[in-house]
Amino acid sequence: MNSKLSWQEKLSQDLLPGVFTRHLTVVFVAALLLRVLLALPALNQPESLLRPDSMGYWNPALALANGDGFVDKVGSVTPEMVRTIGYPAWLALIIRCCGNSLLAAALSGIVLSASVVFPLSWAIKTVSGERLALIGAWLYAFNITAIAVSPLILADTLLGLLAAWQLLFAVIYIRKKSSAAFGMLTVIAVVGTLVKPVNLPVVLVGLPVILLTGVRSWSMFFKTVMIYLIVVGGLLVPFWVKNHKLCGDFEGNTANIYFHNGSALMARAAGGSSEQWRQELLNKAEAEFAAHPEQYPTIKARNQWKKAQFIAMVKQYPVDALIVHLPNPFNLLPDVPGILENNHITSSGRGTMSVLRQYGFFAAVKHYLDGKYYLLGWMLPLVLIYAFTLLLAGYRLVMYLINWQWRWLLLFGVLVFYYIWAPGPVISPRYLLPGWPMIIFMAVHFKKISKSNNLVKDV
Repeated sequence: MNSKLSWQEKLSQDLLPGVFTRHLTVVFVAALLLRVLLALPALNQPESLLRPDSMGYWNPALALANGDGFVDKVGSVTPEMVRTIGYPAWLALIIRCCGNSLLAAALSGIVLSASVVFPLSWAIKTVSGERLALIGAWLYAFNITAIAVSPLILADTLLGLLAAWQLLFAVIYIRKKSSAAFGMLTVIAVVGTLVKPVNLPVVLVGLPVILLTGVRSWSMFFKTVMIYLIVVGGLLVPFWVKNHKLCGDFEGNTANIYFHNGSALMARAAGGSSEQWRQELLNKAEAEFAAHPEQYPTIKARNQWKKAQFIAMVKQYPVDALIVHLPNPFNLLPDVPGILENNHITSSGRGTMSVLRQYGFFAAVKHYLDGKYYLLGWMLPLVLIYAFTLLLAGYRLVMYLINWQWRWLLLFGVLVFYYIWAPGPVISPRYLLPGWPMIIFMAVHFKKISKSNNLVKDV
């Protein structure tokens, strides 16, 4: 009888009290406590949870909470274009409920991070059963990068939660061939794009790829495409059009690839550190805009200049540009520095990324820790769990290839490989956070593989 239930009914059952739900609640509470315990020093001084990007979210959130609309700061009339509205809207809700409190915002991030165990475990349960679903939930509870990022005033944790929901509805779509599930997947991916624009290629390229994995007829194909177009056209395109008129892009931060990626490109092509080149490019832009204010009266004009400069760099050094934009394996590293910094054991801003690019992993570790390797000892269990999860996921990827499970390979491409590749030369473990639900799904995907073409058996 249960096998005939729709995916909506089965998902509703997962929300009902039962052994599985009770155990999952225990995992959720454990994840909460672990994230709080490993950030207590920073939670006692919430300002230390701010990163260079944080105020770019916090100021528009304050304006939203104050009723000023989506502007760059309280009392301003300048539309916010650098950041998309999703995460500031979440912060504005916290501010309206709890006041101007960085601590409340940090705790809300911890709740968001721990909540990932629910959609993640439901996705795993759909394919591999309850026991492996709970193991997957525990793996995320102990994921060192998720723990480190959770209290920070940054959008990554919210996108990580939405990525887990993306995974759930993608799995349901593949298994049940449901247009409604694909519609939910599209809504969540679009909301993710409004949280962090890195999700835009997932919507424009990734979702059409995933669509191919569950189509069973031409009528379903056209119905699903219509759902996709309606959701994207209704939720995403209006925001895109508005911003394009103001800044020439989906949001005003895209053109800063000139500083972020351009500095890494020039460091490789001409030598020196990326930090030095970044400052040089910033100085060049400031000098250009100051010298010719009449040519750059708007952010759109300034962004066009930045993009033109970056394109010129790529044309001048095409091979170096290709190399620095290959998927960076360093983004697979655990965010050990994040936890150390949340516990006020170490600090950032010491040029470690430059050492990593120039001299390699071990030199960067020595530089960051000043040779005090014992600082890593208490985190060894979390590091081992992290490494074990990656190894299991790597094994499953090989099995997908050997058994040509192309549907899961495509899902891996969209929900893991893309997030590894997207940061380009910018190295930060937190950028992989949206890929971790699928990585853990793969790590515990041990259902017996059949070579049958029947979808239910094959997955």
